[in-house]
Amino acid sequence: MPFPRPTILGLGSPWRTAGRPPGMPPRPSAPPHPPAPQPRPTAVPVVMKFPMSAVDKLIKEALAEDVGEGDLTSESLFPGKVKARGKLIANEEGVLAGLPIFKRVFELVDKNITFEPRATDGMALAGGQLVARVSGPAVSVLRGERTALNFLQLLSGIASQTAKFANAVKGTKTRILDTRRTTPGLRFLEKYAVEVGGGVSVQKGLADRLVVTESHLALSEGVPNIVRQLRKAHPGKRIELTVTNMQELDQALVSKVNVLLLENFPPGQVRQAIALVQGRAKVQITGKVGLDNARAYALAGVDYISVSQLTQSVKAFDFSFRVTR
Repeated sequence: MPFPRPTILGLGSPWRTAGRPPGMPPRPSAPPHPPAPQPRPTAVPVVMKFPMSAVDKLIKEALAEDVGEGDLTSESLFPGKVKARGKLIANEEGVLAGLPIFKRVFELVDKNITFEPRATDGMALAGGQLVARVSGPAVSVLRGERTALNFLQLLSGIASQTAKFANAVKGTKTRILDTRRTTPGLRFLEKYAVEVGGGVSVQKGLADRLVVTESHLALSEGVPNIVRQLRKAHPGKRIELTVTNMQELDQALVSKVNVLLLENFPPGQVRQAIALVQGRAKVQITGKVGLDNARAYALAGVDYISVSQLTQSVKAFDFSFRVTR
């Protein structure tokens, strides 16, 4: 009788106990390896496409609004050389945006303040995570903390909200776009935060693009006339046109517009529109889009989803700035 071929050790092999004295228990199997820790997301490389002079102007206006003629309380309590140390802590999960602005506030308040970052814009934050350290004269640190936090909490809130929408359409071709519904005077910063969160920032202002809105439709003599006028005024320029029903969609396709903005179309009607368009124009969804239906729109085959919630009425990110001597 041929000798039986051994099976691989550790996979139910009889050779694990072969030759051991009677009554002795089998050798214990090796403990399973603990799961490898998941790598933390790295920062999204987004370049600030605006001059720092514009940031400085905003910061100086914000400081003047908050500090006015001076911080009466801090200047009375901490005269002289009292020092303060501050720790910036994230109190929730999200995406960091605006840390360079946070730093710049303190630089403009007092050049003697030191700043030590522990994170970078675009980084995923966990609750309780240390984001940065600040130290310097107590009066100066306290003078700058609220203005610095106001910028950081707003921008990180926008980046975190954008990341949620980008994650909702992950794995599809759909991109998340911002809108012009921004805080007056802060548009360039808020659009930067959208990019940090993984969205696409479009249309800085009315001079950038030809975008026909529902208001334009209400004041004009139909889609064909609108397109003719725009092509005459701006030959060769891309035209984006809002449509509110299938009739306007047909007219826009005949007029060969570049982008169709489907206003308040439910996902089922969007699928009908996509079948009708057949790639002749890019398709963008606008109006009544939330985290609960963004993926349904993406799966319907649209190219873009514009979301006013990225910047309008966004929840400020929860940071703490804890100060000690």
